[in-house]
Amino acid sequence: MPAPPKAISATPSRCIGCLTCELACASRGWQETYPYPARISLVFFRDGAKIPLTCFQCDNAPCLSVCRTGSLTRDGLGVVASDPAKCIGCRACSAVCPFGNIVYSPAVRAAVKCDQCGGEPRCAAACPSGALRYVDAAADVKAKREAFARTLKAAAEAL
Repeated sequence: MPAPPKAISATPSRCIGCLTCELACASRGWQETYPYPARISLVFFRDGAKIPLTCFQCDNAPCLSVCRTGSLTRDGLGVVASDPAKCIGCRACSAVCPFGNIVYSPAVRAAVKCDQCGGEPRCAAACPSGALRYVDAAADVKAKREAFARTLKAAAEAL
């Protein structure tokens, strides 16, 4: 029986904005060594909120449906991975990603995205505040839905 799919889970309220996740990802051994090639990015908002964003490994990934060369494939763990050798650089995948989590890299002349470091994501391992964790995907979704339901209930009771 295969292991349950795992995912990188972000808890924005724990994020301290240190950018360690970006640096850990960028230092993975990509052909570039500055934060741009990081497959995770930290988004800062005016109100002080910080949200680490990476590929959501969508169930119905639009990037997969537009890739005509087979550069993007889903592995047995549900991770959508990119094969730079097959990419022709058309950028269609970047255009259809609703979250902007797949980009074209001039250094590798291909689309790049998070592949969860083959099951050992450096961003989660390096996060000093626990804002990023590598967890069972189904359990994480269930926990987030329950937390959202509690928040809605509390808001409704406060009215």
